[in-house]
Amino acid sequence: MKKILFLIALLGITASYLEAAVITLKNGQKVQGEIVIQNDDVLIIRNAEGARFQYPAAEVLTISEEDTTTEETKNEQTTETKPQGKKTTFLIGLTGGGAFIPQDNNGGHIGGELMIGSRYIGKKDIFLGGGISVHGIFAGGNTYTFLPLQLAVKVPFIEGKHTPLFGANLGYGFGVSKNCIGGIYSAVEIGYRYAFSTRSALILSLRAQFQQAKINTVETITEDDISTDYISQTGRSLVTFGAHIALAF
Repeated sequence: MKKILFLIALLGITASYLEAAVITLKNGQKVQGEIVIQNDDVLIIRNAEGARFQYPAAEVLTISEEDTTTEETKNEQTTETKPQGKKTTFLIGLTGGGAFIPQDNNGGHIGGELMIGSRYIGKKDIFLGGGISVHGIFAGGNTYTFLPLQLAVKVPFIEGKHTPLFGANLGYGFGVSKNCIGGIYSAVEIGYRYAFSTRSALILSLRAQFQQAKINTVETITEDDISTDYISQTGRSLVTFGAHIALAF
């Protein structure tokens, strides 16, 4: 009997030190209760009546914890936390569209990229990383292939499952075909991001890429009815533009 009374007293003391969590959802709704399960996919809480409620982790905006040890020394401590996804995020993208080489020819391009980085920077839902991509430019019957090593950043305009997005890349594009030498590479994009969860998202955007390069140009000189082709390398800014689709996971 004494043991039972001791356990009841211990439970009573422990209950006075429980932390009541206040969860704010992205739609503005606030719910209060004890957190039962919390992971990258789901948050389950139990209210004072014992009822359980389940919310997708991607819909949770903040979690505030209020310390209620005693009525005399009540001290609120609110800690806001974002639903954290994986610290390491991979991004695979494809792009394609038109190409423009000033003082030369117009054409098209196609390419792909592989990035690795973090989706959360400074508690903000921002992707920052680096990686490699490959893109081929087709113009004037020639194909110019580049392999850019680059840093990339993707910044959503607002927090949420659906959000406009801005992105930028900067690096050096190595020319891997014999008819060109690489140079500085950069890209800008604006588009839309749909977050499946805290782990994955789909990005659709319009992208413009700028590749500095020296490309082979052929100049034909005719003397005494004899034509001779001379190959020289000319500096050009290769501009590509088109659609970009990427999956972050």
